[in-house]
Amino acid sequence: MAVANTHIRGSAALGRLTGWPRVLWVTGTVLLVTMVVHIAALVITGDPMSGPVSLRKPATFAETGWLTAWSVAVILPTLHTRAWQRHVIGTTVILFSVGETAIIGFQAWRGVPSHYNFTTALDAALMRGGAGGTAGIFIIGVIVLLVAALRSGGTSPSLRLGVCAGIIVLLMGCIIGFVMISNNSGVYEGSVGAGFARQTAAYLGPDAATVGPQYGLLRPATRGGDLVAPHIIGIHGLVLLAVPAVLLARTAMSPARQLKVIALAVTSVVVGMVLLLVHALRQLPLDQLNPLALTALALCAIALLAAYAVVGSAVLKSVSLSLAEPRSRLE
Repeated sequence: MAVANTHIRGSAALGRLTGWPRVLWVTGTVLLVTMVVHIAALVITGDPMSGPVSLRKPATFAETGWLTAWSVAVILPTLHTRAWQRHVIGTTVILFSVGETAIIGFQAWRGVPSHYNFTTALDAALMRGGAGGTAGIFIIGVIVLLVAALRSGGTSPSLRLGVCAGIIVLLMGCIIGFVMISNNSGVYEGSVGAGFARQTAAYLGPDAATVGPQYGLLRPATRGGDLVAPHIIGIHGLVLLAVPAVLLARTAMSPARQLKVIALAVTSVVVGMVLLLVHALRQLPLDQLNPLALTALALCAIALLAAYAVVGSAVLKSVSLSLAEPRSRLE
């Protein structure tokens, strides 16, 4: 009987989702399935995990897409937004997450590079319209989301901090991505916009010597600074900071303790991202991080995991109490 009641309550909660949150949940689910399909294809075909041509790329973009879509779906109900703001935010999230994943997947299945590829008119159009165009549109939505978050009063300090910090980190990740696009490379070698001067019809991305050995997403020996690492942290800003803040706000934890936990998470992510970005802008590879920086990054990771453990514990406790209520009524 209790299980049946729980199922009914869960179905009712899903049914109450309307408008953009519901659309974004569905979109995220489709992208999650897309990611799983590409991971399976990667394993079955034995496709390489690294390099400019790999089925890993649509899998990673689908991963970013579903997490972003679901994160915005969680955040939107907590903000005071006007209809046009919700339309802009929802539309740009879908254009970016679905559009980029589709373009990256199309190029990967064609067996050609998806990034920095101007070999044919089609490749150039997909690069400019996909990597550049949809990302540019997405930034508009992120800015609208940030303005709405900053103007949303009546929320707890921890929720406001987590959501605003998550959006700002996301925005920084997008800006880093544009620097990468402008240079036709995720390896920073001291310039911004260097790629705009190269008009050759070819693959203009970095060569293997510049990238160095690559282990999945880790590139420890680049010939310059690796912008990919801080970019990855940035584009996951919402799920790293905003979503935990929303989940924690729904628990019985005291507001003062909530603020401390979210502040710890924000500090960990921001400090870690800044350390990696400064190191990259100094044109140094990751394997040249000094012991002090490595220690600081390790402490950031430990502190972030500790904050997530507190959030997870509080959420599980809240769920347990919620499930116990109908059971006590039945008894």
